[in-house]
Amino acid sequence: MTDPDRDVVLLGDYDYDYPREKLLRRGFETAGATVHECRFSETSRFIGVWKLLLLPLFYVRIVRRMNEIDGSGVEIDAIVLTKFNPLLIPIATYYARRFECPLVYDLFVSLYRTAEMRDINPVIIRAVAALERMVLRLPDYHLVGTNQFIDLYSDMYGIPSDRFVRLPPGADGDWFYPREGIEKREPFTMLYWGNFLPHHGVGTILGAATELRDKPYEFVFLGSGPETERYQRMADELALPNVRFEGFVPREEQQEWIASSHVCLGIFADDPRSLASVTNKVSEAVASKKAVITEESPAIDEWFEHGESIYTVPPEDPVGLADAIETLATERELIERLEPGGYEVYQREFDVDTIGEILSSRLFTDE
Repeated sequence: MTDPDRDVVLLGDYDYDYPREKLLRRGFETAGATVHECRFSETSRFIGVWKLLLLPLFYVRIVRRMNEIDGSGVEIDAIVLTKFNPLLIPIATYYARRFECPLVYDLFVSLYRTAEMRDINPVIIRAVAALERMVLRLPDYHLVGTNQFIDLYSDMYGIPSDRFVRLPPGADGDWFYPREGIEKREPFTMLYWGNFLPHHGVGTILGAATELRDKPYEFVFLGSGPETERYQRMADELALPNVRFEGFVPREEQQEWIASSHVCLGIFADDPRSLASVTNKVSEAVASKKAVITEESPAIDEWFEHGESIYTVPPEDPVGLADAIETLATERELIERLEPGGYEVYQREFDVDTIGEILSSRLFTDE
């Protein structure tokens, strides 16, 4: 645990509907630190025209708030800059040097890689890549989700690996927790939720649905994203009777879907980012004590055991995914083993106490 007198600045544009910043705040608080917010916007914005136009206003707000913190007499032990903010790294670096404390950037996802997957103008993608290469060497530490991301980003940006802190994705415990006593749906139901990004491999899930079209199974998709319409057209063209797109649903309804489904689905693309990732949907599912099928990868193997705490299949293998679903549908005792097995991994490796211990041990170890 940290010294209870530790003080941290959480700097960024963020809302607490997204779990990452909530987990960071709670992790520090669990470790005994006081979190001082420098929140220049309550809306988390991806880099783009609006963010560039608002940047001068954001800088004014940051300067005003950071000067307030400085004038309060509090000795700051770390500044943590939230994700999607490479444009703010220079001013965050200035204040970190002024306060004589480390600057920590949440490189939870690479902005450049995310822009690539969202069909953004190639000129903007190249500009973001150049920006990240310039500024990502300034922070003292970067937060990433897995050791595989440490290798990937260390190579991509030329940052020494000892400046990365592996911080698991965790889950928002206000929403994702075991819900006992809720009856499972009929028919046998597989659930995906997320943003339909290319590295999620939704096409592989639809391929498995095609293999199982004559079986009494249902595939339910929650959420929306850049490729939702393409996958809806694909399902329509294949005339899949076992697929439902529910779109965005309120959190309460999402939790009902999770609790009543038999299996939660992770990601299935053969992509470097996918293979380096655990993803929120996997950590949220195991936090909810659900059986999970996802692709096999070094990142997953680091924490989970196939057949005991998770069920894995090769990337981009719809037949393999269909076979896995058939196995779990016919061997319900396997589901009963995976549910507590995955939940045990969550409690041991991903919960807020563990996150607090990691932040404490890496950022606040006294020399």
